[in-house]
Amino acid sequence: MRITDSIPDKKINSLSSKRLQFLDSIRGIAAFLVLIQHLSGIFLPIITKELSYSYISLGQMGVVAFFLVSGFIIPYSLERSNSIGDFFINRIFRIYPLYIFVILMQMGMTYMSIENGIKDIFIINIFLTHIIFIQEYIPFSSIWSENLVLGSWTLFIEAIWYILIVCLFRLKITHKQLMISSIVFFSTLILTSILLDIRFPFGKFGMLYNCIVGLHIYRWRIGAISAKQFWSILIPTLIIILIGLNCAYGYFTTSHFSAFSVIISWTGAYAIFAIFYLLRTNNNTCMKMLSFTGKISFSVYLTHFTVTTLLIHFFGNSSTFFLLSIGCTFIFSILTYYLIEKPGIFLGKWIISRKYRVVM
Repeated sequence: MRITDSIPDKKINSLSSKRLQFLDSIRGIAAFLVLIQHLSGIFLPIITKELSYSYISLGQMGVVAFFLVSGFIIPYSLERSNSIGDFFINRIFRIYPLYIFVILMQMGMTYMSIENGIKDIFIINIFLTHIIFIQEYIPFSSIWSENLVLGSWTLFIEAIWYILIVCLFRLKITHKQLMISSIVFFSTLILTSILLDIRFPFGKFGMLYNCIVGLHIYRWRIGAISAKQFWSILIPTLIIILIGLNCAYGYFTTSHFSAFSVIISWTGAYAIFAIFYLLRTNNNTCMKMLSFTGKISFSVYLTHFTVTTLLIHFFGNSSTFFLLSIGCTFIFSILTYYLIEKPGIFLGKWIISRKYRVVM
C-alpha cells in the first residue's frame, strides 16, 4: 500500500537531487556555525558566553537551520522510498555507524584519561542510554547520565521527528490538520506556562516545531498547497514561535541566552534557509564547496568535540589552535564520511535491495 496516496509521484519526483543541493549548502553553513560556536566556547569562553547570551548564538542558529532542513528532506525521503521499513533502515544506517564510532572513541579516550569523565562507567549503561539518545535528559548525578557525544540531544529530537512524520502518514493526517494542531498545541503550551508560572523547555519543543515549518515549506515546494494556504499558515506559525521564545527567554530568564539573542539566532537561521532556497538554481564554485561541506556536516557535527579534545590533550588549550582545530575537524570529517558514513549508507541501501530481491 502506498503511504502517500494524496501526493502524485510526479510532484515528488520533480525534486531532483540537483534541485535539493541547496539543502546541503544550508547543512554546510549550519555545521560551520555549530563548530565555531563550540570551539569559541573552548578557546574564548568569556567572550563567547557574553556574545551568546546578549547578542547571538551561532550554534543555536546552526541547529535551527539543521531542523528546518530535516523538516524539508525527511518527508521527501519517506515519500520517495514509499516504505516505512525502508525509511527506517536508511535512517539507521545513516546515523548509527558514525554515532557508534564516536561513542567508542570517546569511551576509549575516557579510559585513557584523555577525556574527563567517569572512569568506572558501565558499557551497558552507556549503550542503552546512547542508543536512544536520552543520556542528556537523565539527571546528572545518575550513573546513566554520562554523555559521550556532545550535541546528542538534537538526535533525540530528530528521532521524535522521524516517528512523528511516519505517524502522520500512517494515520493519514492532512497537512492542514497538522499545522492547525501545532499552532493550538504551542499556543496552549505558552499559555499554560504563564498561568502556572512554569518554564517549559520551549527551545527544544521549538526545534521540533522548526521541523514542522520545514515540512510546510516542502509541501508548498511540491505544489501540495497553494501560495495562499502557505502564507496563511506560515505567518501565525512564526508569530507563535516568536511569542514562545519571548516567553521562554524573556518572561522567564535563563543564564544561557537572552530573548534578544535567541530571536536573532533563530531569525538568522530562517534567513539562511530562505536565501539558499532562493539561490537553489545556482551552481557556482562557492555553492559546490558549501554543498560538499553539507555532505560531511554530520561528521563535522559529531566528531568536532572529539578532535578538539585530542588536540587540547596533546598541545594544550591555546587560542592559537583555534584554526588548527577547524582544519583538523574538516580533515577528520572527510575521512569519517568516506570510511564510515558512506559505507553505512551503502549498506542500508544494499539491505533494502536484498529484501526486495528475496521477495521477488
